[in-house]
Amino acid sequence: MESSLFRANTMFINFTFGNYRSFKDKVAFSMEKHGQTTELPENCFGDSALPPRMSLLKSAVIYGANASGKSNLIQALMAMQSVVLHSGVGDREAALMIEPFALSEKTLGEPVFFELEMVASGRRYRYGFECTRDEIVSEWLYAQKQRMTLMFARENDKFVDSSPEFAELKAWSKVLSDTRLNLPKNALFLPTAARMFAGGACEAVLNWFERTLLIVSAHTYQQYLGVSFAAMKNSELADRISRLISKADLGIQKVEAGETDKNSASRIGTTHVIADKTYHFDMFHHESAGTQKIFALSAPLLDVLKNGKVLFIDELDASLHPLLVSQLIEMFHSGNPANAQVVATTHSPSILTETTLRRDQVWFVGKDSEGSSNLASLADFTGIRGNFTRITKDYLHGCYGGIPNIKNLNVEG
Repeated sequence: MESSLFRANTMFINFTFGNYRSFKDKVAFSMEKHGQTTELPENCFGDSALPPRMSLLKSAVIYGANASGKSNLIQALMAMQSVVLHSGVGDREAALMIEPFALSEKTLGEPVFFELEMVASGRRYRYGFECTRDEIVSEWLYAQKQRMTLMFARENDKFVDSSPEFAELKAWSKVLSDTRLNLPKNALFLPTAARMFAGGACEAVLNWFERTLLIVSAHTYQQYLGVSFAAMKNSELADRISRLISKADLGIQKVEAGETDKNSASRIGTTHVIADKTYHFDMFHHESAGTQKIFALSAPLLDVLKNGKVLFIDELDASLHPLLVSQLIEMFHSGNPANAQVVATTHSPSILTETTLRRDQVWFVGKDSEGSSNLASLADFTGIRGNFTRITKDYLHGCYGGIPNIKNLNVEG
């Protein structure tokens, strides 16, 4: 768990990307509050690191048909994080995540674009780069002073602009003059400088990607089983995990670390009480896929909430009841003093209620006739009348996109 010193003033503002997988053109996903100022105030928060009139959202949900591209939005953020943490595309794992839009010969030869705005260590930053699988084409960093000020801009291996107050570039220039080293064409400057020069803007941004941003894909949530398993060895965390699962109406009264079995394998025990009789089961042998998913996510989820981190999770509703999904989102609206944020892709329209979400918290991903994905917020649609019950009906009728155009599935005749 992170200290209170680290968790102060870390937040996600917006993410812009383009020419990535199914997204041909640049799109922007934002957690900035728009529209009604008094609507669901518990879903929003302000901060001294933000401009006076800017507030951010604690949660957002993204709807889209299968293969519409909503998972590609999560994948784009994972790709950016991977390239940053690997200091560029020199690492094969990071390079393989760079996938330009494939339905156009022009875009296949162009770089992908990533830019993210965040608050890290109490200061607002905007950091981005363009890259192919072989090289970094451009890179830039802005930092908040009185306004967003350019710290550095780089094109290929040359710095084309910089602030005289950007200490890391001065230090880097001295290293170059002393050692005749150079930045490889496949390397990012920011994470390279962050690991060489402590305490500056580069380290703050790198730490945000490494410590604040947590991304759970639809196929990797099981990797967090080990995290929650290890957390059960801590009595305080074990009690919090047990209370979380017992409140989820899964029929489980208690979760606890079990004794090692004869094969030297540790286990997680679950306790059920039915008709005043107590029954003991094993989490991984007897409980459902949904219960195991909640357990896998429990420790990371509690960590995010406690330390004010940012969680992106793909297909949150997979194996989970819609009411449980709604309650998981609601955890970020109430009892969230650290202002943690969550963004989830989902198919479940039951979350679309005026008591759970504001319109600027709802996003839709669709595809155009050329196979390119697009992104829009419910707040962008004009002329919408009625409450969320009507909005849900309109969504299911395709008024906002984000639903499949299903033909008759009969394949006989």
